[in-house]
Amino acid sequence: MKIPDMTRRFMCRTCQRETGHWPIANGEVKRSYRKLERETASVQTFQVMQCKDCGATTYCIDTRIHPGPMMGDSYIERTDYFPPLPLRAKPAWYSSLTEGYQTILAEIYQAIDNSLFFLSSTGARTALDQLIIEKIGDVGSFKDKVDKLVANKIIDDTEGVMLLAVIDAGSASAHRSYKPDQEKINHMMDILEAIFYKLLVEPEKKRELEKKAEELRKTTPKRK
Repeated sequence: MKIPDMTRRFMCRTCQRETGHWPIANGEVKRSYRKLERETASVQTFQVMQCKDCGATTYCIDTRIHPGPMMGDSYIERTDYFPPLPLRAKPAWYSSLTEGYQTILAEIYQAIDNSLFFLSSTGARTALDQLIIEKIGDVGSFKDKVDKLVANKIIDDTEGVMLLAVIDAGSASAHRSYKPDQEKINHMMDILEAIFYKLLVEPEKKRELEKKAEELRKTTPKRK
């Protein structure tokens, strides 16, 4: 085990940022040495680190380039994390959802983290369909369901258009080989999370605030 660089910071998947880490283990990856052009070579080293802030462990592999004589110092070309670092973090309110919704959304976030964008797209459509059916029942096509959400004033017209955009993209992935890129997946998830928050999280937050308001009214001295 070589002496680690204690000043280096690593991405922590729990903290969602670069943090200081304590070294646990490191070494050279066996049979990773490669000769490159002009006397240059590469070698891979692994590191297991523990975040100083949250205690989560991180495993990563550095690919280090060793230039030939008189060509400068070695440097890290890239660092790969295993499992891959999250491409999209779960929202803070995720844990307040029911187990069923947490399960399906967890699979979508896992697919995104592994760049499985076909699955992410169709999964987003499925999650929204489950949410819609819970609110109004299975009343027909996706268009019929969204129209009923709007008619019942559960969502407004603008939200209906946004919801259909996500559903159509998911349907295109399922039936027409549409693979959205990371930017488009993030657009889909921005809309999905906004709808989930409005229909599931916001009402509960409102009820909590109503209870707090009632407590305030009870303890506030009456005007004489």
